[in-house]
This record gives sequence, C-alpha cells and structure tokens, in this order.
Amino acid sequence: MRIVIFLVFILVLLANPWEIRGQQADQSSSPSVSEIPTTSSLLFNTVLVYRREGGPLYGLLVRVESNAMIIRAGGKDEKIPLTNLAKVIIETEKKTGLSTLYSMLMGTYLGNLLFFRAKNQPTAYMEDIESGLGFFLTNTLFAAVGGGLGYLISSIYEKGERAFDFTGSKEKKQAEWERLRRFVAGELRPRKVHLSIQAGHVFTRVSPQYLNSLQNAGYWVSHSSYLFGDYSEEAKDFNLFRNLKLTYSLKSNTEIGFALYWLGEPSMGGSKWESGQSSEVGQSLYTTGYYVVGMYKPFLKRMPKRIAWNVGVGVGAAKVDFNLKALITTWDPDTWNSYEEVTTEHNISKTFFSGVIFTELNLYLQDGLSLGLTADYVFVPAENVPEIPEAGILAQKLRLGNGSIGFTLGWHF
Repeated sequence: MRIVIFLVFILVLLANPWEIRGQQADQSSSPSVSEIPTTSSLLFNTVLVYRREGGPLYGLLVRVESNAMIIRAGGKDEKIPLTNLAKVIIETEKKTGLSTLYSMLMGTYLGNLLFFRAKNQPTAYMEDIESGLGFFLTNTLFAAVGGGLGYLISSIYEKGERAFDFTGSKEKKQAEWERLRRFVAGELRPRKVHLSIQAGHVFTRVSPQYLNSLQNAGYWVSHSSYLFGDYSEEAKDFNLFRNLKLTYSLKSNTEIGFALYWLGEPSMGGSKWESGQSSEVGQSLYTTGYYVVGMYKPFLKRMPKRIAWNVGVGVGAAKVDFNLKALITTWDPDTWNSYEEVTTEHNISKTFFSGVIFTELNLYLQDGLSLGLTADYVFVPAENVPEIPEAGILAQKLRLGNGSIGFTLGWHF
C-alpha cells in the first residue's frame, strides 16, 4: 500500500500543468529546406542583433533561413545574412516551472531516502510505515521544500535570454550558427554522457523462501532481526536505490557503460516459544552486482521526440553475502534461567558470474533531465544452504537473482 501511495504521489506531481518542451537528444537532422521551422515558444520573441555593417537592430524574431535571420523591426521584415552577424541575443522565458517540477520530484525522492530508509537493512529499502495519510502528507512537505528550493535557484540563475557570438574563425562562426539554428528550431544539442538512478519494488526470492519455511515451522516472522548485531527495522520490498548507471552514447541509438546493482533483500527473522525452549532464526542477504552494460533504442525515429525507449543487457559479477543464523535457548522451567544456548550459522560469501536485462521508458523533461519507468531482471546462480534441524529449518536451494519494476531519474551531459 505504501508503494502504491508513493508512485501515485509521483504521478500527481507529473500531472501539474507545466509546459514540457524537452525532447530526446540528437534525434532530428537539419532540415534540407531553406526555411528553418521556429518553435512556438520563440516566435516573435524580442531579438537584439549586432551587425558587422550597420548599427544594432532590435525587433521580433520571425524566422531563420539556411543562411540568414528574418527580424521584424519598425513594422517591416529585415533580412540579416549570416555573414553580417556579429552577435545575436534572443529573449527567452525563464522555465522556472519545469525546474520546480523536477525539484519537487527530487525533494520527494531524497526525503524518502533520508527519512524512510529502514535501518540496518540492505542498501536503501523503505521502512514499513504505519500511516498512509501521514506518509502522503510528509511527502507533500518533501515536494514543497524541494520545489521551493528549485524555484529559488532557477529564479536566480536562469537567464531570460540566449546569446550567440559570431566573432572568431570561420569554423567557430559556423558552429555558433548551428547552435542558433538548433535553438530556434527547438532541437536539443546531443548529450553524450548519461547518469541515472533507479528505485522500485523488488520481486524478492530468498526472503519469501525463508518466510514460508519459518511459518511452516511455527515461527512468528517479520522482516526484521537482531541476530546480526544492531536491530534491523521492518522493511518493505521497495528499494530506494536499486541501481546506479553511467553510460556514453556511441550513436544516437546506442549507449555503453557501467552499472551497479544493489540486489540484497530485506532481512527475515522468526521466533517461537515452546515448553522450556525458545528458538530465534535470522536470515540476511547482501548482494552487489557490477556490470558492463549496453543499451539500444529501437524505433528511435518513430518515437515521440521527447520519449526514449531503451532496452539493455549487461554482464559482470555479483558479490553475494548470505547469512543464516539460529539461536536455540533451553530454559529451566522452575527458575526460568537459561542453562544452554546453541548457535548454528551458515554463510555464503562468494562472487558469481551474473547478467542483467532491463528496459526503460524515459520522458525528457528537458535536454538534461529525464524521468522514466523501468523493469529489470538480474541473473545470479542458485546456491544450496543446508538445514538446521534443531530449529526446524529445512535445506534450501536459494535463487539469488531477482527482478524489479520502478522509476528512474536521469541527468544528461
């Protein structure tokens, strides 16, 4: 239920009526016609043009052609050739709304990561929270704080104009003209480096195995245990930090890079009392995967400009640390003093060959920021764990890999 509330909160934020003009990088090629389309957000914006010959010209942007700008000044259209341009300043609207939206999302995410992370559980599993209303109101506060900071920062640093300098070498002038052309057409410059984080619901496999085993043996069970030192808080199967990915664009539809996956699962604990004896069982799994990944964007040219669908695979290794511990205490029925304690422990500490497959559907809020939905499955070989007969725990074949479905936040440089 808490997971549903968290995802609904994200969707509510996305429903805000801010204008989104981001799009996928490097997706459109230069038009072959002489007239270049002008994005509606810039049409008839004020422009200040410094000419090589003639004084400055102040007017409204009409359009850009293959080698000239058309400016409306004094009630008529003036054509300024590229060869006569020295500097162009185009007035733009500050996109504080978009910055505020992304800051709200980041505030919500970071707030949950800092305050609702279950203590002494693998990576960043979310704490099992009692009050759904309280959780929603707290996340509203996180969003408000994040959005307020984002609005403040963007108001200070976001410029209300875009400048283009046509001094220097011929190559520099042509590059600046291409930058202006892309800007006026609403295209985004190619972004080569991509960094993303993922959070989501994990389809755990080891924890459910021991949940069933403990329940069948008559234990009271929970996603918590104190047998491994500090008490671990009750956690949900929602990992706020499932993976971190860094990739580089080889082509517009192909990326390669590295990914870290935190594949551990919430600890499982069980306890029961019988005549003159108490039994405590704890199980923990910490796994980290290291992968070289490759991504491909199918149907790139058919997708809407600001949406990217990625499919990817990765190969690498997974470092597994598994621990199963049982503590059997026998009591004197007359004095209730313990007179015998038996501890049994089984550990797996190995590095396995591992692989991952994943898919992402990303919305580019602007050229450098994206938000998406994702799903993955990580393969890790199974491993056998012996029984603990004195605690009633059967032998298990552990399926150490798992999958998840969630969301991503991305930065593109």
